[in-house]
Amino acid sequence: MMQFSTVWPRDMLFGRGVLKQLGARALAMNVKRMMIVTDAGLVQCGLAEQVAAALKKDDIDAHIFAEVQPNPTMKEVRNGVALWRKSSFDGLLALGGGSSMDATKAIATTLLSGMEIVDQVNKGVDQLPGDPVPFFAVPTTSGTGSEATSAAMVKDDDGRKYLIRSLRCRPVLSVLDPELTASVPPRMTAATGIDALIHSLGAYTNANVHPVADVLALEAIRLVMENLPRAVQNGKDMEARENMMLASHMSGIAISCKGNDAIHGLSTPVESLLDVTHGESLAAILPHVVAFNIEASPERYANIGRVIGAASQSADTTEAARATLARFTELRDQIGVSRALGSLGVKAEMIDRLSELAEGSRSTQLNCRKMSRDDIQSLYQRML
Repeated sequence: MMQFSTVWPRDMLFGRGVLKQLGARALAMNVKRMMIVTDAGLVQCGLAEQVAAALKKDDIDAHIFAEVQPNPTMKEVRNGVALWRKSSFDGLLALGGGSSMDATKAIATTLLSGMEIVDQVNKGVDQLPGDPVPFFAVPTTSGTGSEATSAAMVKDDDGRKYLIRSLRCRPVLSVLDPELTASVPPRMTAATGIDALIHSLGAYTNANVHPVADVLALEAIRLVMENLPRAVQNGKDMEARENMMLASHMSGIAISCKGNDAIHGLSTPVESLLDVTHGESLAAILPHVVAFNIEASPERYANIGRVIGAASQSADTTEAARATLARFTELRDQIGVSRALGSLGVKAEMIDRLSELAEGSRSTQLNCRKMSRDDIQSLYQRML
């Protein structure tokens, strides 16, 4: 018997140039003063001011809070909350990639709950009274799909990551304008793009059942495989940028419905112990977990291989599944992201701690093939 539930994002605008509609939509929600949460890089390249100017055309005052780091911390969240409370903002906008989205979500849930992040994780915020502050999302990368998810990851002062899961931290409106991704450099395009691939792959192959999410995930995989090399090679290829932003959004919906797999389950511990780029650690882990999983779910991986053209429709299941692994590895090497965790700073003496954290991860527990502590340790050793 099939049973599943669906979690959809809220309103979304998609297409080249849709940024110009942001102000009117925010004004219709009675927003007059927006706090833009972003990072220093987007200030330096002018994108933050571009978004602020788009809002000002509709008479919405905008203030830029640019303290977000690549892996957002509780300190940044506290600083953002403090700025909100001493000002007269009535709208919150996340501008950037997954880090800006996560920081903004955490600011929104903290303003709603009045609780520290640890308490939000332990007690939850879904049942609290009141309405969250109006939260808007404007992604500038194509990878995390965070505008479509109901989760945020934040580090504490010791580097440990905490995951907030709440429908209350979803944006009321996401504005997906592929033109905002045109200036993303090749290595970042590659690292964020492979995150979209691994989100959709994890959703499609994990142990949860959700046929609607499977459709989204499989199409997202196809879009990434066809368009990510083009976007890395030529950042001005707007068709490729457009398709990558669509794939990222679709994969975000898929993981909201189904969750991830052990690729993310083994990546998060690495990012807890080391300050590494999310997509780079995922890339190093990708082929090892796929090779491990094929034994348990060859049909799923074979189906992917046929959809992306790695295997013919007549290929047998084992052959098609192995062709999928080969094509994923080929993509990773083609776009130039990390091939080993050792190059990111992971050392053999870290494996016990990494394995402990990975074993307890919800994503690892959703993996299509169960992993013991010994399995996880063996995989980490091979990844070095």
